Amino acid sequence: MLFKMILDGAKEDERPIARGFLKHLVVGIGAGLALGGVVLIGLFAVFAKLELDVPVIFLVAAMAQFAPIGGLIGVGIHLSRITDRSAPEDDKDDEGPGGGTKAPVTEGAPRSSLLPSPA
Repeated sequence: MLFKMILDGAKEDERPIARGFLKHLVVGIGAGLALGGVVLIGLFAVFAKLELDVPVIFLVAAMAQFAPIGGLIGVGIHLSRITDRSAPEDDKDDEGPGGGTKAPVTEGAPRSSLLPSPA
């Protein structure tokens, strides 16, 4: 329902971005759950000789902790793909940081002094 609301609220040119966002979110959550399951199985394999009486709710909670992290990683991957990090080609005449001033730099005496000013 939430995904449908997001897609309905997106403008026509924003729909591919929203669709990719949601796709990467779902895939990331799924990958996080899968990784959580692998880690949980690995922990039980390591501690196989111990007698662990762990309730099922704790197993589900341990797996579910990986889901939001996987979702955030998936969204980060999507955002890194849609952002353009290259510099524009038409700014080749830019020689450095701007400041909005075109005044020339003049050499002169410093305006401040360490001595106290005469009153």
